[in-house]
Amino acid sequence: MKYAPKKVFILDNGIYTELSYEEFCSLQENDVSYADKFFIPLHGMLMEVTEETYRDFYKSGRRQKYIDERSVENGDFSYDMLTTADFNGEDILIDTSQEIDEAVIHKIMLDKLHDSLVLLSDDEQKLINALFFRNLSEREWSAETGIPQKTINDRKRRILIKLKKLLES
Repeated sequence: MKYAPKKVFILDNGIYTELSYEEFCSLQENDVSYADKFFIPLHGMLMEVTEETYRDFYKSGRRQKYIDERSVENGDFSYDMLTTADFNGEDILIDTSQEIDEAVIHKIMLDKLHDSLVLLSDDEQKLINALFFRNLSEREWSAETGIPQKTINDRKRRILIKLKKLLES
């Protein structure tokens, strides 16, 4: 486990009992019945659950990871991934209720976005790919590259501003 949870909730006769993580570790070492218990992480805590709930929790997570991996392999792109405090990625999508001239303008903008992404430097493209195509967090990309998370955040912000300027030109 990366981080020790703040609290652990043990199910005892249908009632949850709160333990510190240290108390839980001690019980786990001294009581073999804990080997058969199932726990899931929730908001920085561990909670004992039934085996069915445990399996459903991790099955859902594995399914989402599989879908995300397929999406990356297929080159799927979600424009809402470009959303920041300064820019709403969905704003560049085509609205079917628009007039033809507006639809054409949106199509041109989508083409410009694609063309603009190609104009980015290799490092900028890698950052965009990691954050928006591979769905890594800034912290995960920082761990992978050794670049400080704050630097990644600054670069992402500058790249999105650069893309916006390219789209407006």
